[in-house]
Amino acid sequence: MSLRFALRFLAVPALPILIGSVGVAGFTTPAVAQEQSLKVGSSAPELTIDSWVQGEVAKLDDPSKTYVVEFWATWCGPCKRSIPHLTELHNKYRGRGLTIIGISDEPLATVKPFVTKMSSSMAYAVAVDKEKKTGQDWMQAAKQNGIPCAFVVRKNKILWIGNPLDDSFDSVITQSLAGRYNPSLTKQGQATIRAADEAIALKNFKDAFKHFDTVIAIDPQFFGDIAVRKYTTMLVNANDPVAARAWGQEMLTKYSTDGQALGDLALAIAKSDAVKDRDFELAILAADAAALNSKPSDPSSLALRAEVRYLAGNMAEAKKLQFEAMRSADPADKAEYQREYEKYSKLAAKSAAKSAPKAGS
Repeated sequence: MSLRFALRFLAVPALPILIGSVGVAGFTTPAVAQEQSLKVGSSAPELTIDSWVQGEVAKLDDPSKTYVVEFWATWCGPCKRSIPHLTELHNKYRGRGLTIIGISDEPLATVKPFVTKMSSSMAYAVAVDKEKKTGQDWMQAAKQNGIPCAFVVRKNKILWIGNPLDDSFDSVITQSLAGRYNPSLTKQGQATIRAADEAIALKNFKDAFKHFDTVIAIDPQFFGDIAVRKYTTMLVNANDPVAARAWGQEMLTKYSTDGQALGDLALAIAKSDAVKDRDFELAILAADAAALNSKPSDPSSLALRAEVRYLAGNMAEAKKLQFEAMRSADPADKAEYQREYEKYSKLAAKSAAKSAPKAGS
């Protein structure tokens, strides 16, 4: 899978939250009655690691990176379900500064064979906290008793705490990587987003769109995902493709300098399962406009443009753009881009063969 813009919305997603819910499985840090000393906005504690099973992250001190510190266990069912998703995020965004660390307090002899068996399905750094010091400094301090539990860290500050399977997790990651995740703004918009959700449930779309506009006006760039939600709600829930296209066209201008929002719009149209009436012309315009916010050789932007054309059925253009993405990619990421290029190449060849005139005709 290529490095891509994230699809950070659903037609009617769960509300973004500052402290996410966690699974029912318990993490074995000792229970101690105390005040919550680690919360959103706190400085991130140091990692006290007994053994690194794979990868190694000494400190969380690079201001250009977003770190995910996730507590898990081999016996935890929800943790096992989160591992492929964390690997997907790792593969997508490691080139843009995402570092994921999975920490278990089980013995090395238990964790290592599990990670080996998972192979490429668990591609991020994994550590053992046998003495439970890191678990105490993070999980116990944050009064988190269930796993999987992830802490998102940027510039040594805790941005988010919750379950990596939570609907809001991916949005936090993409906004953080773009340097624009803001818990204060998230909290400011929550009540109005909730009101929009309630209006949608009642099929009162006029009020829902007013609520969306109110949230977007707080900070258009930060709430770019709400702008995309407005598009999908118009198209899917309100069944109004004319209004949706008009809003999508307005987004091309309103978000002309916001590659993330335009990339999300492109993938919403071309890829979201909720969308059935796909406006590929608008999706291509959005992907191309998103790419204008990056260098011409940026592999992620090129791959986005290629993917949208692939989804639109234009295999020749998809192949051409993915080749440029592969050529520009960092060596560590080149294999992922190459896999997509080979897929597009095969499809382009099949498409060309079908359209070629038959012998004797």
